Amino acid sequence: MKKKIGILIAVLLYVVLAAAIAFAVYLDGNYPAGTDTMCHVYKGNVLYHCILEGNWYPLYDNFWYNGVQMMRYWAPLPVYFLAFCQALAGGNDIAGYLVFVALVFFFGAVVWLYIGVKKERVLLGAFLGVIWFFMPNNLFALFVEGNLPRSLSMVLLPLLMYDVYEFLFEDKWREIKKVIPVFTGIALCHVGYAGMIALAMLIFLLVYRIVYQKKGKCMAVIYSLVLPFLLIGVWMYASLKGGITSTDSSQVMKGFFQDAVISLNPIRRITLGNSDFYFGAAAFFLAVFGAVCSKKKSMVGFWSAFLIFICTTTSMYPVLKKLPGSQYLWMLRFISIALCMILYSFLIWKTLRKGLVIFCCILLLADVIPSLALVYFGKGEMNAQERMVETAEATLISKARDITRQRVALMDESLLGAMAQYLLTDYNGQQIQETFGAGWQSAATASNIVQLNESLANGYYAYLFDRALELGNDSVLIKISQLKEQEKDIEAVTADAEKLGYQLVERNSGYLLYHIDTYNTFGTICQYNGLGIGTSASLLAYSNPDLEVGRSVDLGDYTFEELSGYQMIYLAGFTYDDKKQAEELVIRLSEAGVKVIITGDGIPANERTKNQEFLGVTCQSIVFENGYPILYTDEGELDCYLFDRDYSDWQTVYFNGLEKSEGYLYDSGRKVDFVGTVKNDNIYFIGLNLPYHYFLTHDEGAGELINHMIGSSLNELPDRQIVPLEVEYSPDRIVITSPENQVNTSLAYHDIFHSNQKLVSENHLTYVNKGKTVITMKYPYLTEGFVMSIAGVILSVLYILWVRKRYSGERRTDYEQG
Repeated sequence: MKKKIGILIAVLLYVVLAAAIAFAVYLDGNYPAGTDTMCHVYKGNVLYHCILEGNWYPLYDNFWYNGVQMMRYWAPLPVYFLAFCQALAGGNDIAGYLVFVALVFFFGAVVWLYIGVKKERVLLGAFLGVIWFFMPNNLFALFVEGNLPRSLSMVLLPLLMYDVYEFLFEDKWREIKKVIPVFTGIALCHVGYAGMIALAMLIFLLVYRIVYQKKGKCMAVIYSLVLPFLLIGVWMYASLKGGITSTDSSQVMKGFFQDAVISLNPIRRITLGNSDFYFGAAAFFLAVFGAVCSKKKSMVGFWSAFLIFICTTTSMYPVLKKLPGSQYLWMLRFISIALCMILYSFLIWKTLRKGLVIFCCILLLADVIPSLALVYFGKGEMNAQERMVETAEATLISKARDITRQRVALMDESLLGAMAQYLLTDYNGQQIQETFGAGWQSAATASNIVQLNESLANGYYAYLFDRALELGNDSVLIKISQLKEQEKDIEAVTADAEKLGYQLVERNSGYLLYHIDTYNTFGTICQYNGLGIGTSASLLAYSNPDLEVGRSVDLGDYTFEELSGYQMIYLAGFTYDDKKQAEELVIRLSEAGVKVIITGDGIPANERTKNQEFLGVTCQSIVFENGYPILYTDEGELDCYLFDRDYSDWQTVYFNGLEKSEGYLYDSGRKVDFVGTVKNDNIYFIGLNLPYHYFLTHDEGAGELINHMIGSSLNELPDRQIVPLEVEYSPDRIVITSPENQVNTSLAYHDIFHSNQKLVSENHLTYVNKGKTVITMKYPYLTEGFVMSIAGVILSVLYILWVRKRYSGERRTDYEQG
């Protein structure tokens, strides 16, 4: 009876604490805090209103990223949970966020309490239920990163540990069956994080096998972690066809390692704020103490957590990056998994003396205190609504919302996180379409957006406004600090904006707002004079906006008829399947009057000789430090700018085999060629990676040399014409009426688009012809995903039958108490 009363008191205490946490966040006034928080709040709000209209799974949202599949690339459970929280809050999405925070604390605490009851350590379980939410890294995920899906998955993680432990150490075979629904829930919260948990469990099983010299049960655990990915196949299969799996995450991965001193330094949170991932000095002490002093059962978790911590350190990055799939090893995200292992091992360490248990609890509690500022720093001077209004005014977002007719591009390098996108699109009932958004994995136009950001950062403002118009933006809002030369560039960016018809309509100390008068809904028709083919082709396009980047990097994917319509073809990082055909195509184009410029650094290597060779011209490696030597050209000597400071060691190529050299240098007294022609005057080779150097530095000499090769092939800007469109949206279709053929609608093209009329995708955008085009949308890859889920169900049933037959007769044998 006392036990039941104690449990009831703990649950009531959790209710009070959950309400207190939500109230503290409300009083602080800095909510919703977190870089990505408003991305998830926005999605929950969209889903909430769609459900009210009878649409329980919205396929498409036209307000972010020129149209986006909101539910496809992010796991759906947090979106539904946020919509549920919003419903509990009376339909207010901001109040719904407070409900979300309270429920994450409450359910997470109840899980630990449940485990404490099962392990007959109710008081310690109740304490860990409170401390789990407040662990610094968990608070960091929720209030700094704003990763609401991962915070929701943290509710289920301790339950997963309990089920695995009970199966491995207590011989309770029924618990391993429960891993499947629990891990399925985690995967539906955050499939990427579920993959990280699965990898962490492999480390755990490795330590288990080393400590106990047993492997029989390991495969059963692995099967139970694999099957959930099959079960959610009806969603996950479509999610994997694009999104994060189609992007290079290697550089992202590098940023998720950290020096051990930073991860364990409690003082940094006080002196520098909660700006770093923090493993926790107390948790690390407990892990080391437990790894050395605990019995085998607890020791497995402590050692596993310690090894995970080691893998988060900077020194492990060179090792782990060599592993297959290493680009997804964002190791600092593993910290909460390790912390769960530590706390669970602490809970089951029953041989630890009571005094030491209390001492460890005090250490954990003390280590939490500096991070409590994330929950409550002090009573705010204004509430969340007032703060949003102030932010919208200070950033000119309010003005942009008032004048924008079709779409706006906010160029601020996401310094406000997802809050700025929310203020533009979903705040105060006024919805404005935008080219940007939050959660870039969802964007079909991700590469277009990267190019906008790069053009801004590197000072190519004519390109910026031309491509902003291509994306259907009649308003462009720029943060001044993101201009290449900041305030010095205001005159230049305004001049380039006016070339496209944009006018500076508002400015303050931090932002510039440009607008062009257009139709309420419009598309564009554009004719380019140049085409760039290859992975680096876009670099020349920034300084020459009349250069279009091709749909493929493979030269063999283009026909002579297609390419001969351009005045210039630029090959940079291109490929081919048949070298002879590629060379013949280039020669034929040049003889037809098309200028072809080929960058040496991007010429494909011969598979047999490994030499870079094309049209008889061979590339030879050369390295410069800090800058080029004097370059001699037909136009005179070039004393180029020094290299960009991030590229002081410049590895590049010069040429052998040019028929007519137009540029050379001396390397150790030896004359080498770096620019010239072959076959005829229309085929140019350029080496030394000069186009990239010009992109980085705006080197005037390099620019003049490149312009000499281009000649009159390109105009300053492409011929872009604005045409009116009529666009109507409904949950499963888009109807577009166009007065012209081959019109870029500026809508992102998605593979869920289907039409009986001609529908073309170019540069990730949707093109239509004259008349009415009806686009219907269907759930993607439904058949394949359904087959995957059915296979998961069948295999799960067979797995459960196998587990029952294999392990139901086993009893506890040689496992020691923790």
